[in-house]
Amino acid sequence: MKAIVFTSKYCPYCRHFETVVERLKKEVNIEFEIVDVDEKWELAEKFEVVMLPTLVLINKGEVVGGFMGFADYNTALEAMKEQISEIKNLI
Repeated sequence: MKAIVFTSKYCPYCRHFETVVERLKKEVNIEFEIVDVDEKWELAEKFEVVMLPTLVLINKGEVVGGFMGFADYNTALEAMKEQISEIKNLI
């Protein structure tokens, strides 16, 4: 499983969310990739990103969860744990 975090250097919420992601990396045992939409707009388009920041959870190449918009650490952590738990229960 992997989390792709879509951000932009021009988005103040994205910069704050990147600090949240740094903390999440220590708590959630999955790979994280931060993507700047200004540099990789094709990837953002592929995942239909319409708001920044956006976190997309990928499992075996398919989107299985995520959320759009800024989330504080606790909200992001709980959302990710819940979604990952649901995915693991389906496997």
